[in-house]
Amino acid sequence: MPTRTLPEEEVIKRRSRGRPSPEQAMALREAFLGAALKSFLEHGYAATSIEAIARDAGVAKITIYRQFENKEALFREVVHRAVSSARETMQATLVRSGADERQVLLDLVERMYLSATEAQTLALLRLVIAEAVRFPELAKSLYAENSYVLAPVVEYLAEAHRGGTLYVPDPELAAVQLSTLAFGGVRFFISKPLAGPEERRAWAEGVVDLVLRGWMPAPAAVTAGNGLDEASD
Repeated sequence: MPTRTLPEEEVIKRRSRGRPSPEQAMALREAFLGAALKSFLEHGYAATSIEAIARDAGVAKITIYRQFENKEALFREVVHRAVSSARETMQATLVRSGADERQVLLDLVERMYLSATEAQTLALLRLVIAEAVRFPELAKSLYAENSYVLAPVVEYLAEAHRGGTLYVPDPELAAVQLSTLAFGGVRFFISKPLAGPEERRAWAEGVVDLVLRGWMPAPAAVTAGNGLDEASD
C-alpha cells in the first residue's frame, strides 16, 4: 500500500506533545502567518478571524495568541513582513561606492516602483485603504511601516546633504516625496502597472530629473555672489 505524504501543516499538527523545537516553532509561525496573509487578502480585515486563520494553518488558536495579542497585532506583522523585502532592496541599492547620485536614484526609484506594485504588496495597500474608515488603526500601522521602509533612503539623502553632493535640508520629507513620485500616487491602484523595463526606466528618469532640479547644490560662485549681495545690503 503506498505511503501518503502529509502536507506540512498536518506534520506540524502531529508533532509530539510538549514544547516545540525551534524548528517546529518557526514552521508553526510561518504556517499561520501565511494563512493570515491569504485570509486578509481574500476576505478582508473585518471578515478574518484568528479562529479561521488557526484552522486554515492547522494550528491551535493558543499558538497564535501566544505571539500576538489580537488580530490587529497579527495584521501589523503581516504588513511588516510584506514590506521588509522592499527595505532590504533599497538598502542594497543605496550602499554602492563610486556610483553617482543620478544613477543611484534611478535604480532606487525603479525598485521603489517594483516593490509598491508587486501583486501582494499592492493588494495589502488596497486592503488598508478600503478598511481605513472603519479601522483607522490599520492606516496608522501602514504609515509606521512606511517610515521603516524609507529609513535607508533618509539616511542616504542626509549623508549626501552633509557631503554637499545634494541639497536636501529635510531628508525625511524628501524621502516621502521621492517615494510618492516613484509609486505614482493612486495611479497604479486603479490602472495596470507599467508594461516593462523600458517604461519603468522612462518613468524613473522623469522622476529623478525632476527632483534633481531641486536637490542639486547651488554652484559655489552663485552662492558666493549671493553672500556678497546680502553683505552689501
